[in-house]
Amino acid sequence: MKKDIVLKVGGSILYDHLLNVNFDLFKRIKKWYWDNKDSYDHIVLVTGGGGLSRNLEGKVSENIKDRDGIHSIAMSITQTNATILSAYLEDKDIFVPKTLGDAYEYLNSVSKGNMISGGLKVGWSTDMDAAVFADALHTERVYKISNVDFIYDKDPKEFFDATPIRDMTWKEYFEMFEILPDQELVPNAHIPVDAKCSIFCDKKRISYHVTGGKFLYEIQEIEKILNEGTFIHS
Repeated sequence: MKKDIVLKVGGSILYDHLLNVNFDLFKRIKKWYWDNKDSYDHIVLVTGGGGLSRNLEGKVSENIKDRDGIHSIAMSITQTNATILSAYLEDKDIFVPKTLGDAYEYLNSVSKGNMISGGLKVGWSTDMDAAVFADALHTERVYKISNVDFIYDKDPKEFFDATPIRDMTWKEYFEMFEILPDQELVPNAHIPVDAKCSIFCDKKRISYHVTGGKFLYEIQEIEKILNEGTFIHS
């Protein structure tokens, strides 16, 4: 039976506040990868941009006004992050695509193989890349590890009685974050799953499993962290 997994690693946890690479996280991902490599036909990891991407965007936006140009620069950071993670995992067979076409061709032609990718299309978040890869593999779920442990019924930073939500529909997600049917990408929007991606997932019946946050400190094993968090589905 075909078995694939798509895991989005949020940029928010790839670097610390001083923009040092989070090699403690990389070490745990590496262990999970090698422990599970033979269990899947495809392991697809997608890396976000995080603080390094936002920092660079802020510096260049003073002199570069073209929105697509700025997004291309930010996207290149996600691709660099993919290359760093690939090198750290030390598996020479991992494929790192340079274009969306490369990624599609690989996923559609290789019956068993693993890929690490950054963002590959201007106008998409890396959440969207992960969802598109899941769609290409005909797998129904994307896992996302970031600085978010759960989606809450209200902002936990403002309300001590905020309650974690373990299961919600995309419709409920749209209502909570006021997402409209024709919503476009808002770069660096601080929501668990990008609006444009969430609309795509609802149409394609792809779910997102959002986890991370405090679990990154409370639980060592990535496999166990993937069992926590909020499951969003159609």
